[in-house]
Amino acid sequence: MDEPGVIRGERVTLREMVRADVDEMARWPRFVEPELQWANLDLTFPVDRDGYFERGRSNATRRRFVIRNEQGELIGTIGLRNLDFRAGEGTLGIIIRADAVGRGYGTDAIRSLVRYAFDVLGLRRVILDVAENNPRAQHVYEKIGFVPVGTHRGPHGLRYIDMVLSREAFSQQGGRSTAV
Repeated sequence: MDEPGVIRGERVTLREMVRADVDEMARWPRFVEPELQWANLDLTFPVDRDGYFERGRSNATRRRFVIRNEQGELIGTIGLRNLDFRAGEGTLGIIIRADAVGRGYGTDAIRSLVRYAFDVLGLRRVILDVAENNPRAQHVYEKIGFVPVGTHRGPHGLRYIDMVLSREAFSQQGGRSTAV
């Protein structure tokens, strides 16, 4: 981290979320794909935005950031939740706005956040789950080094793949993505 609350990647900058960011997120274009409807945040009214911000505030068990591209546009949100420093793990979550998907921003943001999790927070592993019907996201996670460890059923009967990345595996690949 170059300055408090800021993580720099190759193409993106992660910064701790502030309330004004949520107002900007409310104007994001919506996903039309049925399998990505969960990523359409319900931020229509100020009270919705206030609640979203308060629920996600960085605290002892959560770190939440916005993702900005090279032009400074807010293109996503990423964070770690369920931080357990005794167990040395946290759960990664990310949303890239609909018109910025597929441009490599998510890969850079995830790699940057994982580096922060291991190097700054001292975690030993980062976990996540990804919808089985989201092969694009699965590919990104595998490229960074996450490996499947199981599956579970989520809301609406969707199947999710549980994935994990250890600090050792990440450092063995030099903190870089692997060719997939």
